[in-house]
Amino acid sequence: MPEESPETAFERRIVSVLFADLVGFTSLSEQLDPEDVATVQDAYFATVRETVARHGGVLEKFIGDAAMAVFGVPKARDDDAERAIRAGLALVGAVELLGARLGLATGDAGDAGLQLRVGVNSGEVVSAESGPDAGRVTGDTVNLAARFQAAADPGTVMVGELTQLSAADAVEFESIGALELRGKAEPVPAWRVQRLRPERSREEALGNLRAPLLGRADELARLESVLNRVAERREGGSEVIVAPPGVGKSRLLTEFESRAKEAGATVLRARVRADVLGPTEPVGQLLLAALRTLDGASREAVPEALDRALNGAGASPGRAAVVTAEVIETLWPPPVVAGAVPPDRDARFGAWLEALDALAGEQLSAWLIEDIHWAGGDLLAFLALAGTWPARAGRMVVATARPSVLEHLAEGTSVLELPPLPALEASELIRALVGDALPDAVVTAVAERSDGNPLFIEELLRSWISSGTLVADGEGWRLAVAPEAVALPATVQAIYAAQLDDLPAPARLIARRASVAGRRFAGRALEPLDVPEPAEGLERLRQRAFLRGPESDMTGDDIYAYRHALLRDAGYASLSRAERGRLHLALAIWLEQTAGTDVARVAEPIASHYEAALAALPGVGGDPDERLRLTDAARSWLERAADAALAVAGHDAAIGLLGRAADLAAGD
Repeated sequence: MPEESPETAFERRIVSVLFADLVGFTSLSEQLDPEDVATVQDAYFATVRETVARHGGVLEKFIGDAAMAVFGVPKARDDDAERAIRAGLALVGAVELLGARLGLATGDAGDAGLQLRVGVNSGEVVSAESGPDAGRVTGDTVNLAARFQAAADPGTVMVGELTQLSAADAVEFESIGALELRGKAEPVPAWRVQRLRPERSREEALGNLRAPLLGRADELARLESVLNRVAERREGGSEVIVAPPGVGKSRLLTEFESRAKEAGATVLRARVRADVLGPTEPVGQLLLAALRTLDGASREAVPEALDRALNGAGASPGRAAVVTAEVIETLWPPPVVAGAVPPDRDARFGAWLEALDALAGEQLSAWLIEDIHWAGGDLLAFLALAGTWPARAGRMVVATARPSVLEHLAEGTSVLELPPLPALEASELIRALVGDALPDAVVTAVAERSDGNPLFIEELLRSWISSGTLVADGEGWRLAVAPEAVALPATVQAIYAAQLDDLPAPARLIARRASVAGRRFAGRALEPLDVPEPAEGLERLRQRAFLRGPESDMTGDDIYAYRHALLRDAGYASLSRAERGRLHLALAIWLEQTAGTDVARVAEPIASHYEAALAALPGVGGDPDERLRLTDAARSWLERAADAALAVAGHDAAIGLLGRAADLAAGD
């Protein structure tokens, strides 16, 4: 006898149903090779699975290139409608980014690329609780969600009445009136999602989440020991903290800064940038920081402030004048004169050291320089000298870098390699951030998946707060989903990609396009990057601590910076090659037009943008005249940047820049 099918148990539930469907995928498939179609589908399906799970939904099924998900099974929550809407918006953003990564983003000719329509509807369904169809939901609520999806414009989320009422306190909607929908006797009211309302508590929670320092007692003790030694012997000392991204270099540096200040040291901080603004620009940061301690950081006040400091250090009037001239030329380089004799690098190094020591007076100095893996040979040579040269009251140089710096450091450099956190400390870090919100099994799983990387832990918790997996509960946090429903991404890059997906459209546009300018960018640079009315998006990114700023730089611009370099990298990776090329070219032209007398300072960034635009051209086909124009522009600006580097004694930088220009000229 055939086996009897197990009896199915049904239950009536109130849920929110999400339908999502790719727009025009059938016609797009006709234009692609079958293997390319399979690649797109696999990436799309994976994106849907991850996004739905991250927002606490259950993926019910795929129907061709459409997907159906349910929020409210197996357990209902009071924010199921909001979760479904957030998932819908994140899916729209994720598919947009997916299209860009696969080269299917909207182009200048108006091709549709990859776009998504989403419909969400809330109401009563019949849910199969057991048997072969466990998890299946049926009812008119499901049918209406599918109809809303079909009626939505590409790139939008359309919802029904109960969904709109349930999420009105968290989401802004636009009424689109009553729709005539297939199968419905009467018109059905519908709303289009406009944006998420600013949720101050959640945004502030995202922005305020900060990892405490754990498991670094030995490393701190070593740094303090060196500081005490240089103070006692009045000599130079240095340590280079080396670790991969996210292990905690900057956090350790910040803690050491507090200890150094407690010891009475004058602390000067600088950061080396990937988008180089001159080979010695970080030295200018140190000089300005030192001058600010004497209220002498303005161009008019520098000569008097330096003269007082140098006289106090015993310098002769003639020597003081020489040092002051070197400092002013470093901070405000004069126009580059072709063929001029470059300054002596060693003499300039000596002047910088003399000025910085004089500005410190009788106080111990601690120079903290981040990201020297981006530094050229000139800066590394100066820092090596500063770490060994005698000082009036002691001078300690502490730098951070990724492991790639090791092959460029001078022989004998003291390297402090920062290991990943042990499992126990990683678990303690999770508890320190969110208390007892996570059960032991989840804490252990996160600690193991993080592989001792504090950045992974911090950013994963940010993502869970953003998606509502972790919610504020009085003075602490609570897990809003079943522990077994918590999904763990593989890498911190995957976490950042998810955070990018979850941003509202205006903020996501800025996070992606501003990445072309580098980790730091001027607010006014968003204009050539084609970001209209950026105020709302910048504020949302600032609230979430996606960006830091604004801060004023030497030119008076409002400067914003990505919270972490990998966050900037996630935005950049989401851009298609064609979009990268277009934006790099626009930024190069804008810098040329706005540089004015500061053109020498931005010659290398201009050259780099032209190089990037050139690299983004198609490998096969394309306009040969455009390739020639970009090659000539990049080569010309590299040569101008080399002249600017020589003018500030950047010998190694000039050699590298001329080498890049020669590579472009190969075969010419």
